[in-house]
Amino acid sequence: MSKRAVRIGLALAAAAFLMMNCGPAPEPQPVPEPAPKPVPPPPPPAFAMKPHHRLMSAEMRKSFDKADEIFVGVYTGSRQDPKDGLLFYFEDFSVFNKESLSWGPAMSVIVQVEPKGFEPEIITRKEFRKLSALDRIGICWDPYEETRNIFLVEGENTLVFLELKYDDADGRSHRGLIDTYPVTNDCNAKSVFDLMVRKMVAVD
Repeated sequence: MSKRAVRIGLALAAAAFLMMNCGPAPEPQPVPEPAPKPVPPPPPPAFAMKPHHRLMSAEMRKSFDKADEIFVGVYTGSRQDPKDGLLFYFEDFSVFNKESLSWGPAMSVIVQVEPKGFEPEIITRKEFRKLSALDRIGICWDPYEETRNIFLVEGENTLVFLELKYDDADGRSHRGLIDTYPVTNDCNAKSVFDLMVRKMVAVD
């Protein structure tokens, strides 16, 4: 075979290889935009943290991590249910979204909550009006022998941390109480919570 024929054969083989292996370049895939960073609640106006607020804030962070649901609602009373036991009732509540770090709209419905291993101390409307200044702070933060008493004040807004469970037997979701803080002038639990969330986002 002549050298010319060999060169032609090599050229044809090279062309065939290139045709098989050099198809059209893949189209560039769009780069997904990063998800927007959640914006925490705005800081409460004219609110100065006091020592009991700082203690509340530290405890709220622990409850935040454990809670499936967080809301602020008005505690309206409790009753003993023959099937479910003790139930607490809240209405006119707003739910906090842990993904977007924002509060939802107020909902004029009633939600029932079950105690989870403990029962909060109930403060009636009449008792609340008679509390001393020190007692009003006590219902915000009242540690005793490494445990903390928690309170529900009748007719007052309360910050509530909940655990959600689904019962296959009755096909219902149950809300179990993890922690509560009254949203009173002395406790100001919602403002403390919003500042806690802002601090949490800044650290992360």
